[in-house]
Amino acid sequence: MAVLVLAVVAGIATSAVAERSKQLGKTRQKAQPACKPRTDAGCQITGQVTGFQRSVDGKANLFKAQSSGRIVAWSVSLGKPSKDAREAFGEAGGTNEFGPNPTAGISILRKKSNGEFRLMRASPILKVQSYYGEKPLFTLRDPLRIKKGNIVALTTATWLPAFSVKGQTRDDVWVGSRTKKNCDITDRGLDYFFAHTKPHRKAGTDRKYKCAYTRARILYWAYLAPNR
Repeated sequence: MAVLVLAVVAGIATSAVAERSKQLGKTRQKAQPACKPRTDAGCQITGQVTGFQRSVDGKANLFKAQSSGRIVAWSVSLGKPSKDAREAFGEAGGTNEFGPNPTAGISILRKKSNGEFRLMRASPILKVQSYYGEKPLFTLRDPLRIKKGNIVALTTATWLPAFSVKGQTRDDVWVGSRTKKNCDITDRGLDYFFAHTKPHRKAGTDRKYKCAYTRARILYWAYLAPNR
């Protein structure tokens, strides 16, 4: 059985790491996380999913490696949910099934056919609640190998307030590791939804990424050091 290939996070990356690497996901469009500290209005998150941004403002392939190399660092832009919102998502003793802490990590995917992707390798999943309202940049002590054409996705095992909806259009699309019939919470209820949505975490396995969400953007970036 395939075992997830993990890197080890050494800490916050220095700006020098980013300067020596190519940033995947870079756009001119500036987006802000939906969650604000003093209001729950519009506080939206991603939950228990591996996903990648397919396009921003109609520009595609922002997270597809244009050359082989290694992912040396990654970053997310986190909102700052109110206490009530955090408890609703599961923090501080909340009862929501997402989980007690917001988490994040990056994953390397290889596109197959019919909406399937194979997980090649992934970083550890980190608890990120210490960085609410910030844009932390994490460096990988053991960088992740990536081949030309592979895609860098973002994974949360629980929930993550790194999500933007304001100002996004139908040309802003992200894709999630869910089957088509389980894209959203339906009249089957939360229990059914949570039982049928989960992140893609086992290396070497294939998953269907059938859910495309428009007018939304996952706020993450990755830094690729091309092979010499």
